[in-house]
Amino acid sequence: MSASTPAPGLPPFYGSPALLRFPDHRLIGLRDGVDYGFARAAAAIPLVTSEFVHAQRSYPLVFSIEEGAAPLAVTGLTTGENLFVSPDGTWSAGDYVPSYVRRYPFIGITPGEGEPILLGLDLSAAQVSTDTTRDAARPLFAEDGTPTEAAKAAIAFCEAYAIEHERAREFGAALEAANLLTAREARVTLPDGTEKLIQGFRLVDEAAFRALSGATLETFHAKGWSDLVVLHLASQHAWRALVGRAFPAN
Repeated sequence: MSASTPAPGLPPFYGSPALLRFPDHRLIGLRDGVDYGFARAAAAIPLVTSEFVHAQRSYPLVFSIEEGAAPLAVTGLTTGENLFVSPDGTWSAGDYVPSYVRRYPFIGITPGEGEPILLGLDLSAAQVSTDTTRDAARPLFAEDGTPTEAAKAAIAFCEAYAIEHERAREFGAALEAANLLTAREARVTLPDGTEKLIQGFRLVDEAAFRALSGATLETFHAKGWSDLVVLHLASQHAWRALVGRAFPAN
């Protein structure tokens, strides 16, 4: 199970990310309004660990089968389906919107190791205006080339996300190193009595987790990873709600 099917070499959702530069992008801006239509085909969304406590109330939390064990929130039962995005592009009311989604169309770009994060933008995004003088979009650069408040808020969000993303990578690596993850499948019973098999993800083996001891157990407790595992395991109750969302009662 993957977050979506991005263009080769690009993260999910991003079609044409570019580093924002002045004067090259002096007329670039953001249109008002929030439209999550770009996430409509994502059956799973990347998560960072600080989101587990919020996301587990709405989504089953799983880990990718790829090396690194990226945390994911399952948002659909079928590839290309996000059950939380309505036809008009709104997110399901009352359900947590992952920060990966809220960050878009911005993205943090690091030119080199140890260098500060720079602000990038998906120029193909529907929210992006290529001419703020034409459609009254919110500019990202002032006339003198300094970033506007909108741009400053975006880079702050991207910087915070990068820190949380690194923590999620550390957690995934620790789960793999401790051999706690196992490939699993979800069998969900549909309203007509048939079963649907969902594959392509990993879960924490609860028995293996409870058997942790010594330095590994101490590390998991000290870093808060034990709490994350508990939240992950508790989130599996959300599969039933996901089926109910896909097949609402008449």
